Amino acid sequence: MSECEGTYRTTAEFYDILQAERDSRLVARLYGARVAAARGAVVDVGAGSGAVSFLALTASGVPVHAVEPSAVMRSLLLTRLARCGADRRARVTVHPGTLPEADITAGEAELVVCHNVVPTLDGAARRALWEAAARVLGPGGLLLMDRPRARAPREAEVTAFTPVRVGADTYEGEVRETACAEGAELAFTYTVRRGERVVRRRGERFLTRMLPLEALAEELGECGLRWEETGERVLVARRAGAG
Repeated sequence: MSECEGTYRTTAEFYDILQAERDSRLVARLYGARVAAARGAVVDVGAGSGAVSFLALTASGVPVHAVEPSAVMRSLLLTRLARCGADRRARVTVHPGTLPEADITAGEAELVVCHNVVPTLDGAARRALWEAAARVLGPGGLLLMDRPRARAPREAEVTAFTPVRVGADTYEGEVRETACAEGAELAFTYTVRRGERVVRRRGERFLTRMLPLEALAEELGECGLRWEETGERVLVARRAGAG
């Protein structure tokens, strides 16, 4: 999630109904095996409503740190935590801010997961994130992230969410990605229909930056993190000092 406290005010209303289930399945595919194998703490950076955090709670027995700067997304996360068992809830610490601001013991974590986070950050914020990740990871610990785009799309790319019926209404959504001077803009549009009539339509926009692997490798290396794996969907960097 964004480092800005006030963002996601529109998206938060529609996220669970339109996107959460799909995102949870994706997170499980991308990070499930490594999270399940973790023996040290898992740090969920940009936790949002908790897809990675709840994956860690169900797949492992380790402590979880959910780091989320957006107040409205933290409210979704805390609502979900309120509904889960006390034993699981006791393993999660929610940090209201960014990873550099989070009070996490140095070397405590085995995994730091950054899902849907890195492209939203400018260079200074990324540097602060890498430094913080290197600080909280123990020797040999892993930083996981979904692979950012290296270049902006030549033409607009549109992804529609599966419509969901709620009473008399149908909730719909789409995200349109278009190139812009700084990288690419993600424009989310949410529509509520009652029959053929549009009851409401809301939107929210986010800037993402293009990040070639070579540039990322240089940034990470300066902070003591080295590529372990560069797959098509997931990037893995290891903190120096293993063994």
